[in-house]
Amino acid sequence: MLTGFPSHPAGPLFDGWKAKFYTKERTDGGFTVVRCIHSFAKRFRLLPKLWYYGTFALGSFVVGLHQESFDVMIMQSTPLFGNFTGVLLAKLRRAKVFYWIQDVHPESAINAGLIKEGLATAMMKKLDTWVCRRSDVVGTLTDDMRQLLLDRGLSEEHVVLQRHWLDESRIYPMSRMNGWRHRFDIPPEKFVVLHAGTIGYISGAAVIIEAARLLRNRDDLLFLFVGDGPLKSDLEKMSADYGLSNVKFLPFQPEEDVNEMQATGDVGLVTLKPRSGASSIPSKMHGYTAAGRPVIAGVDAESATSRLISEGDFGWVPPPSDAGALAEAISAAASDPALCQQKGARARVFFEREFGRKAVTRKFRVRLEAMASRGWRRS
Repeated sequence: MLTGFPSHPAGPLFDGWKAKFYTKERTDGGFTVVRCIHSFAKRFRLLPKLWYYGTFALGSFVVGLHQESFDVMIMQSTPLFGNFTGVLLAKLRRAKVFYWIQDVHPESAINAGLIKEGLATAMMKKLDTWVCRRSDVVGTLTDDMRQLLLDRGLSEEHVVLQRHWLDESRIYPMSRMNGWRHRFDIPPEKFVVLHAGTIGYISGAAVIIEAARLLRNRDDLLFLFVGDGPLKSDLEKMSADYGLSNVKFLPFQPEEDVNEMQATGDVGLVTLKPRSGASSIPSKMHGYTAAGRPVIAGVDAESATSRLISEGDFGWVPPPSDAGALAEAISAAASDPALCQQKGARARVFFEREFGRKAVTRKFRVRLEAMASRGWRRS
C-alpha cells in the first residue's frame, strides 16, 4: 500500500507520528505499507487541501517509481492530481489500473455547493475523464455514480459496480446498554439518534440541529454526534445558540470502542444535500447496518441510499434538508421500539449480503486476479 501519513479528516499530522520523506513498514497481517512525504493542510481550508493533494501526487509518484514490481494498482479517488500521476506511474511500471471512485468529482463538489460550475469544473471533469479512460477498469459504489460516468462517454464494460465492505466481525449487533454508554453518562432511558463519522459539507448536517430544536421538548431523545469534519464547529455553535440540551458532541473514538459506540445508537442518521445522492453514498450506513440498527436517511427519494433502504426495508427516508420531516421520522422511530428492532434485524441481514467483507471481497478478488493474469483484456 502506498499512502500518506495519518491526518484525515482534520488536516494536521496525528499525535505520535513524525513525517518523513519515505517510510516502509510491515503490518501484523503481512502487508507492506509505504508512506511518502506531503504537506499537511490546516483545518478544513480549501487551498491548503489542494496543496496537500498536489504534494501527495508528486511524492507518491517519486516513491512509487522505486518500489518492487506490481501487477494491478487499485487507485482511489478523491485526490484528483494523485490519480493523474497514479495512472502515469502504473503505465511506466506496466501495471493494470483499477480506478475505484468513492465520490464522482467535480459533480459531488458542485452538488454540495462547494464550487460553482464553470471553466474550472469543466477542466476538473476533463482531467478525471482522462484518468478514467486510461484506467483498465473503473469501479463505482452505486449504479447512479456509474451512470454519471457513462454519461461522460465511457463504455458499459469499462465501468463496474464495486461496493465498499466492512468486516462482519468488527461491528456486530450487541446490547445498547454497554460500557461505552456508561462511560459517557448516557442515561438508559434515552433514545439515541446517532450520527457517527465525518461531518462533511455534502452532508448538509445543519438540518439535524434544526430537527433537534423541533424535538427539544421530548426528554427521551438524545442526538449524538461522534466524529469530526468541516461542519462540526458550525453545528456546535448552532446547538449552543439554540440552547439545546438534547445534543451531544464527541470526537472520533478508538477502534476498540467503535462497536459499543455503534450499539449505543437506537437509530443511525444519514443526511445529504439535495441532488447529492447520485455522486456520493454515505459510508456511515455500513456501520449502522453492521450493528443491526435501523437507518433514518434524509436524502433524495431517487438516490442510491434511498433505494438500498427501501430494498432492505430497514429504515425511513424523509426528504433532504427538511427538518420537519426528519423530526417526524425520528419521532416515529422513537415511539415504536418494536418496529425499530425489526428494522434493525433486517439491516444486519442486508449488511451481510450487500456490504459484508466475505460477500464483497470474494467478487473483488476474482476481478483483480483476472486483471493480473497474462493476456487479460477488458471485454
